[in-house]
Amino acid sequence: MRNVQRTLLAGALTGALALTLGAGTAGASAPADGGPGTATGATTFRTVDARSGDVITCKLTTHLPHYSHHAHADNRHMVNVTADIKCTKGVARLALRVGLYKNGSLYKQSGTKANAGKNKVSQNAARRCVKRQNYTGYAAGVVTFPPGYTPHTKQVKHTSATVRINACKKR
Repeated sequence: MRNVQRTLLAGALTGALALTLGAGTAGASAPADGGPGTATGATTFRTVDARSGDVITCKLTTHLPHYSHHAHADNRHMVNVTADIKCTKGVARLALRVGLYKNGSLYKQSGTKANAGKNKVSQNAARRCVKRQNYTGYAAGVVTFPPGYTPHTKQVKHTSATVRINACKKR
């Protein structure tokens, strides 16, 4: 999965510069380190304005893959993973891309979602649910901070825990 993460992250950076991203390839499964319905930690980072000492803290969270109850209503039976970047203040630009893995292989990759001048961005990847499979979410993004902040640009990534979905139906 490391090669996939590098490809997604490199793609996210390219997306931040040219609004295009490269596609990922298959990889190994991530370790299961969380429970259903919760995020499994996050990647937190900060930047400092050299002139004023002002700090902006941002957090990238990849939530656990789950059977989508909204899609169930449309009889589509989808598995979904969401991710978001949230900062304590608005930044120059946020860009985020999400990958959904089934049994360690890339199953669906989102496009890049970007926000300029905002403090948050969220994105999702969803594809038809296949029962008795292991699903993992992966997110890669780029944060561009306002002028004067160091670092000015930060590439970020985060992987969710692997979740087994045994049934593609409402609970």
